[in-house]
Amino acid sequence: MQPVKTLAVTVGLVAALATNTTAEEITVSSWGGFFEETLKTAIYPGFTEETGIEVRSIAQPADQAWLTQLTNAARAKKAPADLSLVADEVFIRGQSIGLWADLNAADIPNTATLMDGFTKQNEGGDLNAVGALTWFTTFVTNTDASPDAPTSWSDLWRRDWNGKLGLTSNSNSGLIEATALTFFDGYETMETREGLEKIIAKISELKPQVQLWYRDEGQFQQSLEAGELAGGLYYHDVTILSAADGRPVASTFPQEGGILGDAYWIVPRDSKNVDAAEKFINYMIRPDIQAKLARNLGVAPVAKRDTMDLSDEEFAAVSTTGTAIRTQTEIHLREGDWLSDKYLEMISR
Repeated sequence: MQPVKTLAVTVGLVAALATNTTAEEITVSSWGGFFEETLKTAIYPGFTEETGIEVRSIAQPADQAWLTQLTNAARAKKAPADLSLVADEVFIRGQSIGLWADLNAADIPNTATLMDGFTKQNEGGDLNAVGALTWFTTFVTNTDASPDAPTSWSDLWRRDWNGKLGLTSNSNSGLIEATALTFFDGYETMETREGLEKIIAKISELKPQVQLWYRDEGQFQQSLEAGELAGGLYYHDVTILSAADGRPVASTFPQEGGILGDAYWIVPRDSKNVDAAEKFINYMIRPDIQAKLARNLGVAPVAKRDTMDLSDEEFAAVSTTGTAIRTQTEIHLREGDWLSDKYLEMISR
């Protein structure tokens, strides 16, 4: 999952393989559509003004397709971009095959302003990635159908939703983690297939209450706003924007935490502009720029709360100071098709 729900591929993406060899211009890839356009018009010009380094912005395809392009480019000792914004799964898979350049932590001092867990090192201790942004999936409700806000993920099971819940059909949505933390021994239960089967069996208890197992996020949002669904899992930022437009929806962070999704800046190992890329990363994680991203894109910042000038209202619209549930990406990757098949089997039977 990503903050931008529609990913676009620029026609000129293949041409971007010829990365510039000077530091006067760097090529930066990110998710497409509104997200990339906003970065290009509202965020990147400030970096150029401060450093003199021009930013060539390109949109990248969906995660698996982009990872394939990065892998193929590395075999040819080329880089499709000097920097790329990637989800946690892409980072982990790319790191496992040595796709990323090592970064000099001393040249990115603003990492000191980041929350814990948003710098990534390889086994040798070299910095490979720096947090870029986050987003939350929460317990969302239609306030006409369910005027009392839920307090716990357990409310999915305890309340009568009149058969009008909407849950994603993806096994890596965070529902497995939320269930593990609410009813079992947390992430530890996910370490074995036996534990995962127990969690999935618990989720299966929700089936009589589920009207929609969705892949199309737009369908869920439309159905929730129309009252066809009473509640479910969805993006906090999108729901807050929808509520601000007068629609009868609300987003709640349960006491166990909202489900955190995160993305990172990486530098492909064959980039010729690593020094300029480090300057760019240092700029993008600066607290004032993190606040600007929150205001312009509705993403949750990775900078510490007390380093930014976001008002309480602005911060609450995109994030929380409470506990976060983190998707256990390495477990999902390790169990791969087995876990996905078990989850889909639970839905279909």
